[in-house]
Amino acid sequence: MSFTCVKIEGGLLSPDILEQIAAGEETIGQRPQDFGLDRNVRLSDEIARAWSDVRAFWEAFQRILQRLPEDDPATSDTRERWMVPLLRVLGYELTYMPRAAVVDGRTYAISHRAGKDEEAPPVHIVGCRAELDRVSPTGRPRLSPHSLVQEYLNRTEHLWGIVTNGYRLRLLRDSERTTRPSYIEFDLQQMLEGEQFADFALLYRLAHRTRLPRGIEDAPECLLEQYHEQAIEQGSRIRDRLRDSVEQALEILGNGFLRHPRNEGLRERFRSGELTAEDYYRQLLYLIYRLLFLMVAEERKLLTDNKVYREHYSITRLRQLAEARLYAPQRHGDLWLGLQKTFKLFQQEKFGAHLEIPPLNGELFSPLRTKALEDTRLANTDLLEAIHRISLYRDEETHTLRRVNYAHLDVEELGSVYESLLDYHPVVREEGGQLRFELSPAGTERKSTGSY
Repeated sequence: MSFTCVKIEGGLLSPDILEQIAAGEETIGQRPQDFGLDRNVRLSDEIARAWSDVRAFWEAFQRILQRLPEDDPATSDTRERWMVPLLRVLGYELTYMPRAAVVDGRTYAISHRAGKDEEAPPVHIVGCRAELDRVSPTGRPRLSPHSLVQEYLNRTEHLWGIVTNGYRLRLLRDSERTTRPSYIEFDLQQMLEGEQFADFALLYRLAHRTRLPRGIEDAPECLLEQYHEQAIEQGSRIRDRLRDSVEQALEILGNGFLRHPRNEGLRERFRSGELTAEDYYRQLLYLIYRLLFLMVAEERKLLTDNKVYREHYSITRLRQLAEARLYAPQRHGDLWLGLQKTFKLFQQEKFGAHLEIPPLNGELFSPLRTKALEDTRLANTDLLEAIHRISLYRDEETHTLRRVNYAHLDVEELGSVYESLLDYHPVVREEGGQLRFELSPAGTERKSTGSY
């Protein structure tokens, strides 16, 4: 995603949809009249004027903060001198809530509503020296600002809301998840101090008052909810395409190993019955999920910042070669040998320590799980073709190849891909003296046994 001041957690929206909204092309709700403007007004000009006003508000707010004692939470100033003017530019008419809302016997000290109507969405503004994810040192209120708004949304009929401390602004939605936060966050401080106009334009297009529901009744039809539903549909399409792509990658790798001239030992194990198609399939699944795991971990920047790893050992490097179709001649097999070294980095501490990579517990990278593949060779073309399949998918609407954004792929989505693969039955047959690996639908037999 090209926006440095925007963060998505929990899959409320996808990066692709944010890019479409930012472009404003063929996206619902992105005409001037959709923002309450005259149809002849250029939306880009209106956003530029808003940006100029907001920068002035920010500079004045910073001067105020410099005069405040360090122990002052700056709640009133954050609200009145900064966030209320900013949100007014975005079309909000805030109403202060002097009393805490009471729901099922619990109190929720939400500071504002986005309008005069009692059913208007909640907008909670705290001081800029308070953190959104931490409970106040005084213990009041009982929840962090983020949790307060999230629980309020979950316990009421409100669907969308806002929480902000002036430095960060989050769009929240009613959510059944309690273990993982879901929000869209705009880093206002970085945006203003870094002069990130493009990020502000996205804030205007996505968080304008006209995006949120007017009240409770129209919440299912508001623009934010339409964007959210679009993200869910898009995620389903990506999940389906990814499942098909993983199936193709499995067959490419399975046949790539079998036909390589230096893998006679592998072929002999099949012919002698030492290795079965089921065993081979399970080992290929481990290989595929190593690739998927590293793609997710690298895109989320969870592994290491080490330059040597990034340029010589990472899956990101292989994705770049695969996506650019930079395939070495068929006879070369150095990339598979290098990939095996990458896997080894995660097996024991002594291997990855020099690249600042911690060993991973569990069996994913255990050489015992891919025993039949450990001493094999694989052509660069086969490896990169398999990575190409799981790195890109074809968008049926635009008929273009799009990159799978693994940083925002949920665990549930990866799990659904894995479950679907258990519905296939692997077969290794000999055709013209050459072994061939295939996947065929398994029917209901696997579901009726413990193997499913």
